[in-house]
Amino acid sequence: MNKSILVIEDELITAESIAELLRDEEYLVSGPAKSADEALAICDSLQHSPAIALCDINIKGKVNGAELAKQLKSRFGCEIIFLTAYTDTGSLQAAFESEPVMYVVKPYSDIQLLVAVQLAFHKILKKENNTAVRKLDLTQREREIAGWVAEGLSSKQIAAQLKISIETVKTHRRRMLQKNNISNFPHLVYLLKDHI
Repeated sequence: MNKSILVIEDELITAESIAELLRDEEYLVSGPAKSADEALAICDSLQHSPAIALCDINIKGKVNGAELAKQLKSRFGCEIIFLTAYTDTGSLQAAFESEPVMYVVKPYSDIQLLVAVQLAFHKILKKENNTAVRKLDLTQREREIAGWVAEGLSSKQIAAQLKISIETVKTHRRRMLQKNNISNFPHLVYLLKDHI
């Protein structure tokens, strides 16, 4: 499964913060794109289109985020998560036309963003019919870490909870994928729902 995410945000500090969080959680991140033209050019240049687009409603250029989201969905099959400060009826109605997975209002927490990403990947996996129940080989500690990831905690937050290093958390995460022959963590979390 493709685990790449395109970040579309014209505020550089916000865009870099989002990209850093997602990279820390070992997602493949494209962008950030500041405009619709930039976002479409990035998608056209990639070998595999992004699975998810994190898109602000108000971006630079002639095409706003709501219109861009529709284009990304129809041309590249991206699932859409809106990250925006706009909560007015017009913005909401425009956004809902692209049937987003989530509409996250700024300011948001890392947990809100990571949960939105998990929901988007669950939607993708469900569409791909990865519903076969399979037994996961997880230790109690791995199950605990996977459960916290499913709740939207970052590796850094999990490390603080368990009083271990962030590298130890990442090692647990990689080991879970390797021994269960799964290519990415959203897929493992998706399968975890059958084992709770």
